[in-house]
This record gives sequence, C-alpha cells and structure tokens, in this order.
Amino acid sequence: MVLDSQNSGVLRSFSYQDDDMIKIFGKRKAKDFQDFINQTTATFEATAENLIKLANRLDIPFAYLFLDKMPESEEILPDFRKNSTGLSPHLKSCIASSKKKQEWFRNYLIRNGHDRFLENWNLDSDKDRIRAIKEMIQFDEVDKISKGQKLIFFKDNLEQYNMIVQQSGISQSNTLKAISFDECRGYAIYDEYAPLIFINSKDTSENGKIFTLLHELAHILLKHSGVSSYDFELEEEYRCNNIAGEILMPTESFKSKWNKHDSIQVNIENLKNDFKMASPLAIATKALLTQLIDYKEYEDFKKSQIEQFSKTKSSSKGGNYYSNVIASNSKNFTKSVIADTLNGYETYREALKLLDIKSFDSFDKVVNQLGIL
Repeated sequence: MVLDSQNSGVLRSFSYQDDDMIKIFGKRKAKDFQDFINQTTATFEATAENLIKLANRLDIPFAYLFLDKMPESEEILPDFRKNSTGLSPHLKSCIASSKKKQEWFRNYLIRNGHDRFLENWNLDSDKDRIRAIKEMIQFDEVDKISKGQKLIFFKDNLEQYNMIVQQSGISQSNTLKAISFDECRGYAIYDEYAPLIFINSKDTSENGKIFTLLHELAHILLKHSGVSSYDFELEEEYRCNNIAGEILMPTESFKSKWNKHDSIQVNIENLKNDFKMASPLAIATKALLTQLIDYKEYEDFKKSQIEQFSKTKSSSKGGNYYSNVIASNSKNFTKSVIADTLNGYETYREALKLLDIKSFDSFDKVVNQLGIL
C-alpha cells in the first residue's frame, strides 16, 4: 500500500518516537518513513499489516492514513491551558475513555437510586466551596495520616460522594499512550451524578498531585469541565488556584509567615514545614495570588521548577499492575463494574473494556486485590 505527499501532511500532525517506527517497520524502512514525513521522498510504501500497526500507534482510524487533511472534530473538552495548540491524540483518547466510564457510572448510580452529587448543599460562594471541599476530603483529619498516604486518604473520601477519581500517566492502561506532564496535570468532567477528576501520575510529587486534586475538585464544585493549566489568564483557573491554595495555605497565616526581605526560594524553604502538603510551586502560586511576588518572579520560578521536574526521574518502578488498574479507573468505579458483572447486569467482555484490562484472569486478580470475594 502506498501513501503520497498529501498523506504525509496529515501524519506530520502526530507525535511519535523514532524507536516506535523502528519496531513497526524495521530500521531501514523506518528511515524511509522519516524521509517521507520530511518530504524528501514523495511516496512511502508499506504492507497493510504495518500500516495498521502505525494507525494503532498513532491512535487514529486506519483510513485516516490516506486522508489529505484531518476531519474537523468537536471539542472533546474545554481547554483552559495557556497558549494551547490542541490536545494530543493520547490525551484525547484518555478523555474519551474517562467519558465512557463516567456515562456508565452515571447510569449505574441512577439505576441504583442514588441522589445527585451534593444535592441540597449550599455552594453559593467560594468560601462555601472551600468549606465543602474540606468537609468532603476530611481535611481536618489528615494530620493523623502518614506521609505518602494523604492523597489516597483524600481520594477515598471523595469516592464516598460517588466521584470518579482517576490517577494514571497513560491512557487506557496502554504504555504506548503516555500522557505528558507538560501537556496535562489533570482535568475535570462535571456531571450532576458522577463528576470525574483525572490526575496525571507523571507528577512525582505527592504534594503536587494533592494540589491538582484540589484544583480539579474546585472546578467540579464550580460545575466546570476542562483540561487545566494552573495559569492566571482565565478566570476559571484563577479561582480554582485560589480555592486550592486557601485550603492548603490559609491567607492570613501565609502572609504573616512570608518575609518580604527574603528571596522567593528562601521563603519557600522556610514555609515548607508550615504548609507540609504544599509543593514549592503551590507556595509560589499562593504568593502570587496574595501579591507577595510579581508575575515575572512567579514565571521565572515556575520555569525553574518545570526544568527541575523534567530532570527528575521517578523512583517508582511502576508498582503492582492490579493496584494500578484500580487507581487508573477509580476504586468505586472498579467495584461497581465488578459488582454488576458478578450479579449478571454486565457482561464480562464489556467489563474488560470498561476497566481497560485484557483477560478474564486479570479481572479475577483485580477482584481478589479489592477483596470482593
């Protein structure tokens, strides 16, 4: 099968690793493919089998390889990110999967007679939302929880309100569909029965993930859906940064501890013991929100933090596969799918699709991991 120069324009809009192309085509043919993408050659010929593998790797329908331009598509989720150039195919795939899980869980909750999310709660102001978030996650009890378990504690508490809280660095348990931390730290999808939060586990800091959780939860209580940036140009992001920051670092206490004669780095070093669940970037964000530093200072510090993060290798070796399946789906969603399947309301095949696992043996091991049987 032959691709022509117009098809190469479509393929240039997707990101991929050279090693992936070598695995698909072999070293020599992978070079021919790169020449084709770079428009050094006008055509590229490959077997149908290898082109199917290419389409799967790029996460697009096979027929898209032969288009002259990509079809127009509806916005899959509002994009709150600064200077965004659009969502990558992997992130789109991840969001689409989240929406499918959410739709299933919404129907499950309605069928089982659950109330709407936070029905009859007073959420008229951001102060009300801060109070509600602290109540939902049992914030006042977190000091009793050991380091490394606080995020799990918060997530477990939120799931009691029928929220889906996903945590993963890949889409649909596929290691070839990595979600870059630079592209997405998290997103929120509001629903009146089953709101959903996604946290990118590529963030190696527990405190960083806690801030993401609180930021996305603020979006949910504001009935927002979108991919977050944590910048300040949009009112939505400003408010959610402010809500998350107020929970972790109350303004009055924060301002009293900040020394205007010290540098931002010295202040953050001094404050990290006072606000133990706040990451350095969260502290800098709070300082900007309270006008203790200017925007340039904040941007310079943020840039240095991102550069430092990119050089930091995660110490995690991936963890237990079945624990990762549960975390990437959310524990309450996983339990609900399993319960419906064991009770005959859902097919095993559909359950495997919903949970992004490939075998019945894996399904049984997830059941055992959760202690359901």
